Amino acid sequence: MSKENPQSFQGLTYRVEVSPSGAVPTMPHSPAHDLVALLQILINLQSQTLEAQRQSLELQRQQLELAKETVQVAREQRARQISELERWQASHSEVLDACRESVGQLEQVHAALMRELTEYIADNQENLVEGDFALTDFVDRFGPRLAHLNTMLAVLRPLTLNLKPKAEG
Repeated sequence: MSKENPQSFQGLTYRVEVSPSGAVPTMPHSPAHDLVALLQILINLQSQTLEAQRQSLELQRQQLELAKETVQVAREQRARQISELERWQASHSEVLDACRESVGQLEQVHAALMRELTEYIADNQENLVEGDFALTDFVDRFGPRLAHLNTMLAVLRPLTLNLKPKAEG
């Protein structure tokens, strides 16, 4: 490459192609080559899409199996609970009528407490929003009573259920 004869390299063209790592170097451009390269890219994308769909399907199958197992465990647990409740009812039949009556009465107490609670909120809404003392007083007044009533009802209601269908006759 001497400076004296710049004409000696005029007929030559140098071409350097740089591609990111992992990319396929391109060949000289021609319409046919562009179509082949495009088809190869499309085939590659379809293969990747198909593989992703296969993996997704496998994950969905695994989730379905887990869901089936969860349902089975829940059914077994529910069957055990019903069996235990039936045994309790059979061995404490003398208490069931009193429990049924108590549930009805306790539900009336619960309804009265809920009515009192909602009236208190309506009358004191502004104070409840703005004052810590008012909110604390409200929670102290209704929270424990309501929580305990809910617990008692949650215990009594299942005991009073008629689990065995009545015989037709």
